[in-house]
Amino acid sequence: MGTKPFFIPQKEIDMINSMNKELIDDLVGQSVDIYKIEIDETEANLYGESDNKFFGTGYRVNCLLRFNEPEVEMIEGVGADINSNIEMFFLDNSLSGSNFYPEIGDITDWNDFYWEINSVTEPQLIGGHPNFNHTIKAAAHRSRISSLQIEERPR
Repeated sequence: MGTKPFFIPQKEIDMINSMNKELIDDLVGQSVDIYKIEIDETEANLYGESDNKFFGTGYRVNCLLRFNEPEVEMIEGVGADINSNIEMFFLDNSLSGSNFYPEIGDITDWNDFYWEINSVTEPQLIGGHPNFNHTIKAAAHRSRISSLQIEERPR
């Protein structure tokens, strides 16, 4: 097996990447700030877990976003709780040059809320070939501000 899809030349792959980069960066213009966990500042217990996680300065990343409608859950004796999720789609070739990759546990800032990344997958391959990942999908749930120690990114 070769290093590229048999029926898709490299110039076609480059064109697909170029068009999608222009769409996300120039036309849609959506972005999120992503905060990575500061390993040196966060104290872990015996199991590698921590009650208090500390995050560094945010990193702005362009992406496509899918916002899922919030669900309201009534908790007896407490009141209403709102749960909500987002999905973020990043172009793989845009991230590869930036030395950045979204990871489970990262915090994102979008639409004046904080979201914790639950999963990261690479579901879209050009020509079905594993060497040509096209998108990275990160799913996140809304996180409470009281549980975060975040140094705000200058806006």
